[in-house]
Amino acid sequence: MKATKHCITLLVAALSLASLGANADDALIKKGEYLTRAADCEACHTTAGGQPFAGGTPFKTPMGTLFSPNITPDKDTGIGNWTDAQFLRAVHEGKGKDGENLYPAFPYTDYTALTDDDVLAIKAYLMSTPPVHNVVPANQMPFPFNQRWSLMFWNLINFKEGRFKPQPQQSEAWNRGAYLVDALGHCGQCHTPRDITMGLKDSKKFAGADLAGWKAFNISSHKQDGIGSWSDDEIIRYLGTGNVPGRAQAGGPMAEVIEKSTRHLSEADLKAMVTYLRSVPAQANDIDKARSEQGAPIASLAAVRGAPIKAEGANLYSGNCASCHQWSGGGIGNGYYPSLYKNSVVGADNANNLVLVMLQGVQRDMGNDKVVMPAFGRSLTDEQIANLANYVGKQFGGADYGLKAADVAELRKAGLH
Repeated sequence: MKATKHCITLLVAALSLASLGANADDALIKKGEYLTRAADCEACHTTAGGQPFAGGTPFKTPMGTLFSPNITPDKDTGIGNWTDAQFLRAVHEGKGKDGENLYPAFPYTDYTALTDDDVLAIKAYLMSTPPVHNVVPANQMPFPFNQRWSLMFWNLINFKEGRFKPQPQQSEAWNRGAYLVDALGHCGQCHTPRDITMGLKDSKKFAGADLAGWKAFNISSHKQDGIGSWSDDEIIRYLGTGNVPGRAQAGGPMAEVIEKSTRHLSEADLKAMVTYLRSVPAQANDIDKARSEQGAPIASLAAVRGAPIKAEGANLYSGNCASCHQWSGGGIGNGYYPSLYKNSVVGADNANNLVLVMLQGVQRDMGNDKVVMPAFGRSLTDEQIANLANYVGKQFGGADYGLKAADVAELRKAGLH
């Protein structure tokens, strides 16, 4: 009888330990899922309509086109055979499975700051996802950029390996925000301009940059050029929904970042990001008035209806835009169809984002809130898009773009990545 009780006790203990182990694994995977979203891995490693993390997304760079790798646990085409040490080396040092240099389109220059525990949690989550057998296209890089060994020289100039070190003089929220913005979120990769080597200009941190045709705007603390005049709640709402009436509506790559990444973050983490962003030195771009403060509504319906045919921009607006954005430009539905005045895209001194939104439309899926603007790239010619953008910019943003059909044709080629 005693032996039987002893066996039962051992069995219960073993089951309890197994349960604890399973719970620990579940907790690690859950943590990894959150961190993977914070790092925005899905956006880069998933093609439109493709399987999550299966790779193949093209990135057009001045040195050629790169394709993101498959990071599902498939053993032949993904990371199913990667060890923890190999995964850590890739994220922290920019080295592939066999020690080859990775191209810095993979932001290891920022990810190097991630803790070992966080990196391994990300790996645990990725290994829990369905394996997808997907051979991604080969990179299209001309000589000498197709020589990976040459990246050692780029790394010498632009890369400093090392983990994040909290600043003891700063608050816990500031340090958390710095970790989220600079390391996990790698925000500077889009919002900081680059030098001749394609390294980031640290002296112009978050001053804004061009990205495959799109303009990643200034997100420093400058009140006119950046987001210094935004309230904390407005920044949090933007990162959580992409919709801040009277300020901005997310489209293009930023809508994808919000959809796949920032909307999933906790309120505490979003507040921490705001705390850190407030501390980033203001970067001036010689703008006298904030983009979101530009423009005014159309005062008279006659300005868009019954306009002479030669005023093609007004006619195009009336036929393609007024039904959603209203003839006055004031929009409908608290930002669902946004106002075109007091709008950070229309009020910009650069027409790229406005033109790309017209060409490609907007698709922003926030779960219960889906925002869709149709793409006019197929129904309108380059000349018509140029005329429409010139009209909208001047009428609602006070901008004189002077766009030509050739300018629109160039932006058509840019794509999202």
